[in-house]
This record gives sequence, C-alpha cells and structure tokens, in this order.
Amino acid sequence: MKNNQKKNNQKQEKITLESLYAYLHESEEQSKREFAQMREEARQAREEAKKRSEELERNLAETARMVHENNKALGIIGNNNGEFAEEYFLSAFQKNPQLNGETYKKVIPNMRFVEFDDEYDIFLLNDKSAAIIEVKYSTRKKHIGELLQKAENFRKFLPKYSNRKLYLGIASLSFRKITEKNIIEQGIAVIKQVGDKMVVYDKDLKAF
Repeated sequence: MKNNQKKNNQKQEKITLESLYAYLHESEEQSKREFAQMREEARQAREEAKKRSEELERNLAETARMVHENNKALGIIGNNNGEFAEEYFLSAFQKNPQLNGETYKKVIPNMRFVEFDDEYDIFLLNDKSAAIIEVKYSTRKKHIGELLQKAENFRKFLPKYSNRKLYLGIASLSFRKITEKNIIEQGIAVIKQVGDKMVVYDKDLKAF
C-alpha cells in the first residue's frame, strides 16, 4: 500500500510539473501574440497618422494655392479698376481742363518728380496756378493725408512753381459720404463721375 501511495505522489508531482510547464509555455505564447498585436496596431496607427498628415499637407497646399490665385485675381481687378479711373478722369480733363473757374494750358498724366520721389496722377498747369489731382477708384480717408503731403512736397521741392497758386483735387469713382465731407472741409475739390460726365465740386476750394 505504501508503494502505491508513493507511485501516486510521483504521478501527481509529474502531472503538476507538466501543467506548470504548459501554463508557462502558453503564457509566453500569449504574451508573444499580444505583443505582436500591439506592434501591428501601432504600425496601423502610424500609417493612419502619416496619411492624415499627408492629406493635411495637401489641403494646406491647395488652400495656399487658392488664396494666392484669389489675391492675384483681386490685384488684377484692382489694377484694372485703377487704370480705368485714371483713363476716364484724364480724358475728361483733357476735354475740359478747368478747375476753380480757371482753364489750364497743360494736362500732364503720371508726372514724376525725381527730386522727392513722388508722382501726380494728373497735373494741371497754367501761368497762374497748378493743380494736383489724385485719382482713385475708391477713395478712403487716408488718401486725404497723402494728398496733403504731396502739396507740402510741392512747395518744398519745386521752387520754380512758387509764384503759382496750388489747388488739390481727388477724383474718384466711389466716395463714402463722410470721406467726401472731410475732403471738402480740407479745401480739396471732389471730382466725380455722374452718369457719363465728370462733375467737379470746387466751391470750397482753397489754395495751398
């Protein structure tokens, strides 16, 4: 009976060791499978992140291209509008070169002065007076200050015209009412297109 018990204990011990080895082996295999799965999931996540990054870069590039094209188109439109305004008012002054009741002998477009690096869109001149006409498609308040600076430079850098009265005017296809009021208050002529005619408001014009 003791021998049988001893055999049973050995058998039980053998079974326990085999079960332990099997358990350890299975755990190791399970760990390998889980690690492999984690690596695969990480790889897929990296690929998805790369795809999203590439798509984002493409979208940003396309957005930048569209913004560039829009800005380019707006610049072309703005330039075309400005050129149209200059051509219109220049032609109108050439046909009727009058301001403040005076007739001007010379109507000079885009007159540049190298002395102080400035340009007058339209420059009117006779024996008694000169006039600087700034042409805009759409006038803003800042344009008033810019024109007043032109008048200051005129007196400072062009002494050969010192015996002439200087008048200022802003010719534009579009004025805001408050801006137009500010222009008139400064003693500057407001020059508009009304229908197919150029209309000059110079009742409060003053010499600079």
